[in-house]
Amino acid sequence: MAAPRERELTSRRPQILIGSTDADYYLLLVHILEAEGYGVTLGSGAEEIVHLARENHVDGILLDCRSGETLAPETCLRLKQDPQTVGIMTVALVGPGAEGRFIDLLKAGIDENFVRPIAPAKLLGFLRNQILFQSGSHPSAGDGRILAYAGIELNTVRHSVRRFGISVHLGPIEFRLLQFLMENREQACSRAQLIEAGWPERRYVDAKTVNVHVGRLRKALNVAGGSDVIRTVRSSGYMLDASPFADPHEAADRPGEETDG
Repeated sequence: MAAPRERELTSRRPQILIGSTDADYYLLLVHILEAEGYGVTLGSGAEEIVHLARENHVDGILLDCRSGETLAPETCLRLKQDPQTVGIMTVALVGPGAEGRFIDLLKAGIDENFVRPIAPAKLLGFLRNQILFQSGSHPSAGDGRILAYAGIELNTVRHSVRRFGISVHLGPIEFRLLQFLMENREQACSRAQLIEAGWPERRYVDAKTVNVHVGRLRKALNVAGGSDVIRTVRSSGYMLDASPFADPHEAADRPGEETDG
């Protein structure tokens, strides 16, 4: 029997909220999304976007990140600080000249970034997969493969994560990083390996970006309780290790070691 959220998604049009000050770009997105069966709403300011996200059943938010504007990072920060909207998938569409906003967006808690121009098929495929991710459904039925370690249970098909029975909300990048770490638990994983796992589209990603996302993953897992099982491996990357002898602060105590949250 389908879960309530799954039944609801099959009986209504998925809703996408677009945050943009450019009417022409908004109309282009409307044309692309409505042709695929999405309902679309426009918000042109941070306060309006947050209000619409609270008041409507929104499945995803696309934020137009433009050069010279702070709308996308400011709105994302407000959405992720609000308990009513924190779980809504939020994606930045980064326009030419706005690439410098990547760090601001990551700090604000953005779930995913795409650099424009982006192929419509790529955007639609991402939205389709992530709306299924949020609903807990998947085109192939079944319970999926369960990865379990240190109280963490990750379902590779339903894209769900629990720790000690408590649901853990992760964005798509954090989910992919956790899956890779669990598949290689108690082994050191380099940042290069984590980039391949977390960003399969292979765009340029630097070490600091990996550090930010691992820090967010660590925080989300720790909220559910238990010890911190993500270890910083000196001069390498990270590993999942629940050993009682592992010191999560060991790396920070060594001279010259990175402390990347």
